[in-house]
Amino acid sequence: MAYAEVKLYSEVLKMETGIGVILPQKVNGIGMGEVIQLKEQYPVLWLLHGRSDDHTIWMRRTSIERYAAPLGLIVVMPEVSYSRYLNMAHGPRYYDYMTKELPEICKKMFPKMSQKREDNYIAGLSMGGGGAMWIGLHNPDKYGTICMLSTGGIVPLEGLWRGKEGDANSSYMRCNRDIYGVEDSDSLAGTDYDILKVIRETAEKQSVLPKVYHAMGTEDVRYPVAMKIKEAFESLPGNPYQYEYHEGPGKHEWEFWDTWIRRFLETLPLKGGN
Repeated sequence: MAYAEVKLYSEVLKMETGIGVILPQKVNGIGMGEVIQLKEQYPVLWLLHGRSDDHTIWMRRTSIERYAAPLGLIVVMPEVSYSRYLNMAHGPRYYDYMTKELPEICKKMFPKMSQKREDNYIAGLSMGGGGAMWIGLHNPDKYGTICMLSTGGIVPLEGLWRGKEGDANSSYMRCNRDIYGVEDSDSLAGTDYDILKVIRETAEKQSVLPKVYHAMGTEDVRYPVAMKIKEAFESLPGNPYQYEYHEGPGKHEWEFWDTWIRRFLETLPLKGGN
């Protein structure tokens, strides 16, 4: 595999930002798996970071490059600060960047990226898991599969694990003010920010839906959030998202995410370049 660290100026964000991109090579190197046949177009995994991280974290804390190598898979890892992948009330428009500008930039820089819906997957951990769900459900024509690991940053479910944490000066409250314009994100239940509403309404209004893969650690403090999301998907008649839920031992930690991103990739219909 090849790895590109790209620094770019975003017209949408009005600032410099970065992405990491893993690219297939015919020969991956010693210990990196089989030789793959180079193709005209490659499937793409859009891989999202959590609230406390940036675009470098998946490369630093997991073996994502090694897992992607035999699959002939391009992996794009963007940076969005603590935005929850939304257009912030008091900050940059990260949702527009992620769904409009960045795909166009990547298409020009990496023309072998497949533009087919079924070849594009979006995944993330914690805030990135919530971001993958938010972006994927709002753009069912662009992504074939959503993968959520240890979902976090979800309206209106923060109170299930944060409780009464902090006060108006806490970093959590400040982030909420920046992102939503309110301190209590759970007060947005029933609004367009409500992910449970989005799950239901997307299923009702869209004829084509992404598959949804969901994994959670049984010792994660956000486990009650996962249970509410699971309940929302499983309550839909006929399982329109082909939703599948998995859990295993683990807290909110990299050992869990490294394990489950590999297991998710194993479910994809990818056979390298052969």
